[in-house]
Amino acid sequence: MTDRNTYIKNNDFESALNEYLDNFSPLESEKISTLDAVGRVTAKAIYALTCDPSYNASAMDGIAVFSEDTTAANDLNPVVLTPDKYEYVNTGNAVPSKFDSVIMIEGGNVKITSPSKPWQHVRVHGESVVVTEMVLPSGRKIRPIDLGAILASGNEEIEVYKKPTVAIIPTGNEMVEHANLLETGKLMESNTRVFYELTKEYGGIPDRFDIVKDDEKLLEDAIKKAVKTHDVVVINAGSSAGTKDFTAKIIARLGEVKTHGLAIKPGKPTILGIIDGKPVIGVPGYPVSAYIVYDAVVKCVINKLIG
Repeated sequence: MTDRNTYIKNNDFESALNEYLDNFSPLESEKISTLDAVGRVTAKAIYALTCDPSYNASAMDGIAVFSEDTTAANDLNPVVLTPDKYEYVNTGNAVPSKFDSVIMIEGGNVKITSPSKPWQHVRVHGESVVVTEMVLPSGRKIRPIDLGAILASGNEEIEVYKKPTVAIIPTGNEMVEHANLLETGKLMESNTRVFYELTKEYGGIPDRFDIVKDDEKLLEDAIKKAVKTHDVVVINAGSSAGTKDFTAKIIARLGEVKTHGLAIKPGKPTILGIIDGKPVIGVPGYPVSAYIVYDAVVKCVINKLIG
């Protein structure tokens, strides 16, 4: 009589996944250089340490003037300013404190034909960012455009959630690493190469193990090693109920199987387990199932751990 597992169930996908995710919390945070922050998730809200700009800055090339000196200017009666009534400025220059407006001029002509308004063409102190205001909330995945705001606010270092390390374990007697090993009964192992790249895309740090043969002791040793050194463990193939499918049995022995079988197609033979408080997931071996489950389940687990 063969040692066959109990046939897997059709557990409701959303409720099973949500109950599973409730077992985990975001990883601890770490401080990193803002320059390395794109793609990371803020662990704390980021507040401005300085104003941007930190002075009244000219928004164009021209002359800085006191707006009241130009109120009478029109085409028929232009105002000609004496040298003490204006100062040349370029874009980004500080506007001298006695002036409150910038007028664009061409060449050396300082004949004013229309009045300037207070703070015309001036980026006033704190126009973009004001010191102490919140720049980004916690739990925000940082985009390239956010990087500019963080740097402008004077934050050269920020606190983000650590990236989870993900152990990816390919299994199966039929799997080989190289095309020159292919023969009848052998298949190229490609699923976990996809998992590796998806993990990076999702915000984790992947670590792909060597292929583990369909041997219960070898697989148990690999899972124990992975749990000890990683935040998430993914076992590909061996998640169903056949005589060579050991994953569920090993997870139950080392920890707990929360769910075996999800009502999704393909992807039903998925295992959601926990060992030493860490997510251990059995992903079906069929390539389409493997991708669907990785994107629908493992991605959510990584998202939970990175906040």
